[in-house]
Amino acid sequence: MKSTVEFEITFHGPFRVSTGHARSGVDSSVPDTERLPNTSLKGVMRATAKRLLGEEAAIVGEVFGSYRHESPWRWKSAKPGTSSWPAPQPAARVRIDPSTHSASEDMLAVSEQTWAERAEFRVESRGHLSGETLRKHRLVLAVTGQAIHSLGAETRRGLGWVGISCTNVELDERSVAEFLELKQA
Repeated sequence: MKSTVEFEITFHGPFRVSTGHARSGVDSSVPDTERLPNTSLKGVMRATAKRLLGEEAAIVGEVFGSYRHESPWRWKSAKPGTSSWPAPQPAARVRIDPSTHSASEDMLAVSEQTWAERAEFRVESRGHLSGETLRKHRLVLAVTGQAIHSLGAETRRGLGWVGISCTNVELDERSVAEFLELKQA
């Protein structure tokens, strides 16, 4: 049975998922089109699942893939609530020398960041999953997605703070308890 799990992201401030390359005037740039790529979304969801369920929880490998098998799910890149992402803006960071309490020499970095009020993304099954497996996988995806509160770079410095809601999987106290039981499985 094919399935889709859908999410809405509410941004509480600017965020940055960098390309890893500089561009004229900035040390770190964001992608021109996919500001929040599928690989970043999958990575932050996998990390959250491991944090909540434990590194060795079998369900994490079943949902997100492992060296034994690929994930039965495909992540789609986030799309902004408007027609396109706003233009990225430069932001400067300065490293402070702890002994002089002033800017360290050669430690100014200018990085691009972007902003949106909302964005949406979805995770689609690649093929057939049995009823019980599908239900458990959808539960893991919904809970881990909603447990994410930051994404991208420099989340400790105020970037990338978000709220994520799963818009098509209902969660209640019982389903969260069932999710936590997967820690022992």
